[in-house]
Amino acid sequence: MSNELKDDLRRFLHWGPITLLTLTLIITWTVFHMNSMWWPLGQSLGSVVNYTLIWAHTFGTLYNFIRSLMVGPGFVPLKWYPMDIKDTQYLQFCTRCDGYKAPRSHHCRRCDRCVMKMDHHCPWINTCVGWSNQDSFVYFLLCFLSASIHGAIIIVGAVVQGIQKRWLIRQGLRHMANVHLTPTNLMACVFSLGVIMGTALASVKLLYMQMKVIFRNQTEIESWIVRKALFRRNAYPGNRIRAFVFPYNLGWKANLCEVFLTPGDGISWPVLPGCNEYSLTCEQLEQKKDKRARTRLFRCIRPATGHWVPIFSQGLWVSLQIPCTDDPRIELKPDDIIRVTRIQEYWHYGERVISKKIEKNRRRRGAIRGWFPSCCAVEICEDSGSEDDLAGGEPVRTQDSPAKESQETEWDKSGNETSSKLEILRDFSCNDVKHRKSQLVN
Repeated sequence: MSNELKDDLRRFLHWGPITLLTLTLIITWTVFHMNSMWWPLGQSLGSVVNYTLIWAHTFGTLYNFIRSLMVGPGFVPLKWYPMDIKDTQYLQFCTRCDGYKAPRSHHCRRCDRCVMKMDHHCPWINTCVGWSNQDSFVYFLLCFLSASIHGAIIIVGAVVQGIQKRWLIRQGLRHMANVHLTPTNLMACVFSLGVIMGTALASVKLLYMQMKVIFRNQTEIESWIVRKALFRRNAYPGNRIRAFVFPYNLGWKANLCEVFLTPGDGISWPVLPGCNEYSLTCEQLEQKKDKRARTRLFRCIRPATGHWVPIFSQGLWVSLQIPCTDDPRIELKPDDIIRVTRIQEYWHYGERVISKKIEKNRRRRGAIRGWFPSCCAVEICEDSGSEDDLAGGEPVRTQDSPAKESQETEWDKSGNETSSKLEILRDFSCNDVKHRKSQLVN
């Protein structure tokens, strides 16, 4: 058995696929059991069609679900480089995959691979929805929604007929009083109907989002990039930045054919006239450049465990103020450098700078980008462009390096004074964040 097949089978060992398959098994058993009393097979041609639809929905849902999971979204090969080495200047570098990101690909921290045309990571299939499995995922949603509606009709009809059993007998319609309700099947019907209603609403929402992505040929991640591109041009009108045109929207007919008929190879994509295959990646590089210009450097002064609720290491109050996101928490050690992009009172979001010397010896486990308690680091006023380190996903180029500070304070030039102040700041508790920050400013 190959390693790729083992990885595909290992995707089933997750709460998402296990939960979905378990619920599907319970609902399918309930539908078959109630339908055998409500509309038995062989009574009429309609009963045969009804049973055929049940089996078709069950087979279609399971087949497309398994195919979405097993086929996967399509991963960019490890250590991937473009055919022309000069094109690397238009691409982002991924340190996790040790290669460049192909156009429209993004690194998924849960899959730990760069995904071709990544839309989102779906926990129900325990993998991403992308170039290779987007069509199967849409078929799965369609079959699941249709099966939910069909199953709900059967369950409701059977339960109503079971409740009216005595009334039907008194009316002389004994041949219709076939449904016998028991506590077991009644609880199964109520449970299945509740699950069907919830999953059907979720399927409608997901199907709407996927069809919007397909008709516009613009994934959720790419939509966010386009919004940031518009913001860059509206926020700085004096810079006269050239208007950004999303290069992959070829019209709804061509977009549909690209997903369901001719998906291509996942690396090269047809673009609009006047655009090229690196139009989107160049815009991403410019956005990264602006982000680095707004980045603030912090130095770790006390360890951060990387736990989601660091109640034992950072205290109760910091643990009660955790960010309500699924972004990872990063582990920090004293003297680590962090590039912070989001600042809250008790938590900061940033990216740990990876030193080349440390990286050669041993890579630290865990995420390098995420949240950490604000009391574990203090801001420094060093020139981030002079760091001989790697962070983020791509190597720092001359054109991407942030602007240097115009002046250096005397506090930064004095190494002894800096180290002594850092030692003083290590003594402050996590709960005394405001006092620590005011001391830093003084």
